[in-house]
Amino acid sequence: MKHLLVLSSFLLTLTTTVASNFISEKKSSISLVVTSKSETEKTVPKIQEIQVFNVKEQIDLGFDVNQYLPENFNPLAGKNDLNWNNILIIETPVVVNLDFDIKFYLPKNFNPLKGKNDIDWDNIELIEIEEELHFNFNVNAYLPKDFNPNK
Repeated sequence: MKHLLVLSSFLLTLTTTVASNFISEKKSSISLVVTSKSETEKTVPKIQEIQVFNVKEQIDLGFDVNQYLPENFNPLAGKNDLNWNNILIIETPVVVNLDFDIKFYLPKNFNPLKGKNDIDWDNIELIEIEEELHFNFNVNAYLPKDFNPNK
């Protein structure tokens, strides 16, 4: 595994170096500012005038990379085998540290749960008040012509 890590870091460094050298060589030969009739008057080039070079260069490292990989190695094996429905997510509670003792700021014998179940919700009568809403503007002015909400 260490050999694979060293090999991949070496490949990354090598490709980055080659690409940066290639870009710096091409950048020095391409001018992005096109001069027109006079030297002081400069224009931005058209998109069709800009040349793009795709670097597809094979790098020969002098050894076979497959020698350092296990037999029948497939980097994409097991990619979609994970079933997220079977994974149990446990949320850990967040502990808040206030850096002071809250007991000094509360009344004596304070109980935050005192009276929690004292209300009998079966004896409370709920009254629904039906009021008609009045708008000060015409809603139809903001809807399309022949608007029918029941279609």
